[in-house]
Amino acid sequence: MATIQAAKSREQIFIRKSFYKFFLPSLLSCLGIAVGGLADCIFVGNAIGPVGLMAISIGQPVYMLFNTISYSLSIGGSIRYSAALSEGREEEGNHIFANVLRADLFTNLLLCALGLLFLPQVLAFLGAGTPGTEVWQNCEALVRAQLLLVPVMFCQGPFYYFVNCDNDPKLAAAAFVTSNTLDVVFNYVFVVRMDLGVAGSVYSTGVGAAAMILISLVHFFKKRGCLRFTWPGFDWTAIKLSFKTGFATSVQYVYQFITVLVCNRLLMVLSGELGVAVFGIVFNVALVAASVYDAVSMALQPMVSTFNGECNRSNIRATLGQAFRVSAVLSLILMAVLLLAPGWVCFAFGLRSAEELSMGAAAIRVYALCVVPSGINMVMNYYYQALEKEFISYMLFTLRSFVFYLLFSLVLSLGGVGMFWWTYPCTELASLLALALYNRRKGSWTYQDGQDERVYSAFLDSRQADLGEVERDVSAYLERLDANPTQVYFATIAVEEVCGAIMTRAFSQTEGYIQLTVVPHEDGTVTIHVRDNAEAFNPFEMDTEDISLEQETGLDAIGIKMIKRKAKEFFYRRYAGFNTLVVRV
Repeated sequence: MATIQAAKSREQIFIRKSFYKFFLPSLLSCLGIAVGGLADCIFVGNAIGPVGLMAISIGQPVYMLFNTISYSLSIGGSIRYSAALSEGREEEGNHIFANVLRADLFTNLLLCALGLLFLPQVLAFLGAGTPGTEVWQNCEALVRAQLLLVPVMFCQGPFYYFVNCDNDPKLAAAAFVTSNTLDVVFNYVFVVRMDLGVAGSVYSTGVGAAAMILISLVHFFKKRGCLRFTWPGFDWTAIKLSFKTGFATSVQYVYQFITVLVCNRLLMVLSGELGVAVFGIVFNVALVAASVYDAVSMALQPMVSTFNGECNRSNIRATLGQAFRVSAVLSLILMAVLLLAPGWVCFAFGLRSAEELSMGAAAIRVYALCVVPSGINMVMNYYYQALEKEFISYMLFTLRSFVFYLLFSLVLSLGGVGMFWWTYPCTELASLLALALYNRRKGSWTYQDGQDERVYSAFLDSRQADLGEVERDVSAYLERLDANPTQVYFATIAVEEVCGAIMTRAFSQTEGYIQLTVVPHEDGTVTIHVRDNAEAFNPFEMDTEDISLEQETGLDAIGIKMIKRKAKEFFYRRYAGFNTLVVRV
């Protein structure tokens, strides 16, 4: 029993190290995005006042429309890219990237042209008021700048998400941190120093976005991963599937497009420009909280996608547990800050009078109560999305971002502006309750209970692993599946030679561990997945040309040479600090 517990404890190192390798740089980049949005409001609020904050709030739906398109394609495409690589389909992964990038760019250009052509009608629809007024002029400047810079700002998504999933989260994070640093710096330059008004906050975002794309190109030029620029034929099926998978997350922008329009109009009636301005502040504070959970998702999703491809349920459950532990700590910290210092938050956004500070502080305190349930809802949604359980993802996002939010905002607004802010906690708690009831009916929260009996899984510690016993287990497992003798023989040899080479060559100086998973397929083939924590080492790059029985050279490569000849396919990549190997026999 002690040996089993020790093995499980060591196995968690895979999860913990992989998770933080993705999470820490992702947190920096996601917080950078949120800080960039905060900078817009802070500089505009202090330079222009509530009218500028109101213009930003009214212009938010434009961002949401393009976010829906770009991030649906990017997130969904990157999930499918990770899944393709986990099964050794590198060329297919690059085709997914090419189709996502082109679809994103062409759609953005088309909508940008239409928006500029019908700009007065767009402004009227957004609720910018009467042409010629101060509010209209600020909204017009903001929306025109947004549309002009759309091709740059919303092509960031494919580069960021795909580079992040291609085992280069540090570069992806560096690109976004640089992007958002430039956004903040140029926000000050354009809005405060050059007095370009609300449009300056958009120009600064465009500068940062251009820098992010240029930095991301380093990943391609230095060939750090599997990602390459290609020009395959348009694959509408790949584009549709990517959009469908990512839309479970990005559908929130469609719903926010509607709810922000409704809330802006409600608050204009309830408390005028100040209510809309405070709503903009709460909205941006909510983006900071969401950025934390976005960072968690960027660690959670590629790992769960990979483990799901391996049919490794225990690793999936462990990854979800790690995500919840990190989310809980950060949620409590954020909640404490908002409850203890709401006045300072409002002051930073340019609110100065007693009336402004009173309304803003009350709104932020109420919002703080929804941070923890919001975190649970968002993490679970990202988790279901990575498992490609699209119905649950759509259901949860629809309830959180549209049905409950719209219902509570309409009902609670009848009690005045003070009651309106309770929309946030009521929405999150109602969504969490609905999810709990749904999962209770289904009988599971994780949908990964137990271990798939058709899948073989073993954890090997280099210090005490009995490779011979593992070979016998694999052989017995395949015989139970009625595999033919030839397949049993080659699969067992593959396990013996690959794991043996790793233990002998990769772990010769250090101790380590190997996660082995064998997955059967309906066509009669089986896929062997091997992950280890050694330094970069690919068994299939061993010299198989220097084999000589007479001189006794290269004898440990004989088995590898045979596997290379007999395997239907094999694939290696360095991923999240580990070596991952896929062999299909």
